[in-house]
Amino acid sequence: MDIKDKLAVDVLVVGSGIAGLKVSIELAKEGKSVLMSTKTQLCSGSSFYPLKASLGTQVTKNDEDKDLFLQDIEDVSHNMHDKDMAKIYIEEIKDRVDEFEEIGIQPYKLSDNRKACFANHGRTIYMLRDWNKIRENVTGILENYSNVTVMERSVVISLIKRNDKIIGAFLLDKNKELILIQCKAVVLASGGFGNIYKHNLNPNDVDGSGHILALEAGASLLNLEFIQFIPGFTTPKYKTLFGEHTLNYCEDFVDDSGNSILDEILPEGLSKEECLEVRSTHGPFTNSLVSKYFDIAMMKQIMKTRSEEGFELIYNKALYENESDFYTIYLNWLTERGINLLTDQVKIAPFAHASNGGVQVDHFGKTNVAGLYAVGELAGGIEGANRLGGNSTGACMVFGKRAAKDCLAYINENSFIEIDSQEELNKLNESMKHFSVHVDHSLTPNEVIDSIRDIMWFNGNVIRDEQNLLSAIEKIEELRKSFNISQFVDNVKDRKSAFKARNFIMLSKILLQAMLERKESRGAHYREDYPSEDERFNKRLFISLNDHELKLEFK
Repeated sequence: MDIKDKLAVDVLVVGSGIAGLKVSIELAKEGKSVLMSTKTQLCSGSSFYPLKASLGTQVTKNDEDKDLFLQDIEDVSHNMHDKDMAKIYIEEIKDRVDEFEEIGIQPYKLSDNRKACFANHGRTIYMLRDWNKIRENVTGILENYSNVTVMERSVVISLIKRNDKIIGAFLLDKNKELILIQCKAVVLASGGFGNIYKHNLNPNDVDGSGHILALEAGASLLNLEFIQFIPGFTTPKYKTLFGEHTLNYCEDFVDDSGNSILDEILPEGLSKEECLEVRSTHGPFTNSLVSKYFDIAMMKQIMKTRSEEGFELIYNKALYENESDFYTIYLNWLTERGINLLTDQVKIAPFAHASNGGVQVDHFGKTNVAGLYAVGELAGGIEGANRLGGNSTGACMVFGKRAAKDCLAYINENSFIEIDSQEELNKLNESMKHFSVHVDHSLTPNEVIDSIRDIMWFNGNVIRDEQNLLSAIEKIEELRKSFNISQFVDNVKDRKSAFKARNFIMLSKILLQAMLERKESRGAHYREDYPSEDERFNKRLFISLNDHELKLEFK
C-alpha cells in the first residue's frame, strides 16, 4: 500500500453515533479541529439503528432516587461494574439530557415513571426517536463548524504511537486509499461488536474494530464475556426486535411439530406461566433470574438441530385488547412493518445485541495510553454482568462530555509530533505479517468473515461450555492459518474487508478465551458446565496484548 494523502487535525474521532457526536461538537465549540471518521454515513452505529419506535434514556428522578438508582445498577452488575462511574452517571445525567438538542436530538419526557429493563424502581425516562430528523439536524449543526470534517465510508485501520503517546492514525477513505492522519489525540467511539455474530441486532459497522485499535495501541479490554443476547424475529420479518412484555399474553413456545420447548427443560417447581411472566420483564438473557430457561431452551434446541429458523410463540388474542401505551406503541410499530402477532407465524431466536464490556477507561474516558480515549458502548465500566436498560444513550452523553473536557486539556498541553511516513508504513506492513500466512489458496476475506460469524453464533451464544469453546478456538486458528491478508490489501477493492477479516480473527479468539476463562455463570455469561455463580470469580477479567500474545487476568 502507498499513502495517498496526509491530513492534520487536533483530534480524530472514530464513530458518529451519539458518543462520537457529543465529543466532536464539544471539541468543535472550543475551536479545535476535528476529523470524524465513520464507516457508513453521518449518524451511524447502534445509536442510529432503531430496533423499535424509540430509545430511552434513564435519568435520576431526584435526590432521594440517587441511592435507589445506584442500588439498581449494583443489583444487576453482580460486582462487575465501576462503582465510581455509576455514581458519576447518576449525578450528571440530569444535566446531560438537557444537552441532547446541541447534537440534534429532541427527546420527549414520559409523563410517568417507568422501570427500565432490570430496574427495581421506576424513574424518569426520556425517549429518542425520528432518526432521519436527527440526522438532518446534525447535518445542519455541523455546517456551523468549519473546523469539523466528516469522512463517510472510511475505516481507521491502525493507530500511530511514539514514546507511548498517540500521534496519528492510518485510515482507508471512501475510495479505499490509504490516508495518514496526524493528530494530538484519538477518541474511539465506534460501538460494540455485535456484527461478529451471524444473527445480531446491529448494523454492519458495529464490528469491534475499535476494540482491536485500542488493544494494539496498548490499551486493555475488560468484561468482554458479558454480551447481551436478545430474542429477535426470524420470521415474519427477520432481525426485528421482539417485545418481551408481550410474553404476558403468550400461551406457549413451540417447535415445528407444535411441541413446547419449555416443558422438558423447566426444573421441578417452576411453572411455564411463572417463567414467561418473569421473562416478560427484561429484554436480554440473564442467568440471574429463573426466566433464563426461556433462552436456554431455544439455544439447546438450536445446538441440537443446527437449525436457525427459531421457535414459534403462541399468543392469546387478549394481547391486542390491552390499550396501554406500553403495548400499543410497540404493536402499532409492528403493524407499520406488516407484522401481526396473532395472524402471523412469529418465530424468534437469540440475537447478539450489546457488549457490556469494552476498553478499560477512567472516569474521563482515558485509556492507559496517552492521547487515547474511548466512549460509548466501546468503553467498559458502567455496565457489569447485566446492563441496566436506559443507561447506554445517557452514558454516551455523560462520558462523552467528560472525555471531551479532558481531551481539550490534553491537546492544549501537547504539540503535533512529526510522523515519518515511510517508517510508519513499514510498521503497518510488519504488523500484517502475523496474518500473511503463505498458502497456495488463501481464504478470501468474506469467507473468513462468514465462517467466524457462524462459529461465534453457534459456540459463543447464550449457552457456553469448555468443549464447544475450545472447538471454536481451534476453528478460528485454522482460519488464521488459511488467510493471507497481504494478498488482499494490495488489491484496493479488497482492503476494507481484508482488515475486517483480520480484526474478526483477533476479536473472536479474544471473546472465546474470555468466555473460557470465566468458569462460572454470572449475569449475561452462562456456562452450562459451571451453572452457578462462584465467589472465586468475583473479579473483572482484563485482557491485554503483547507481541501478538493475549494476557487474561482477573483483578
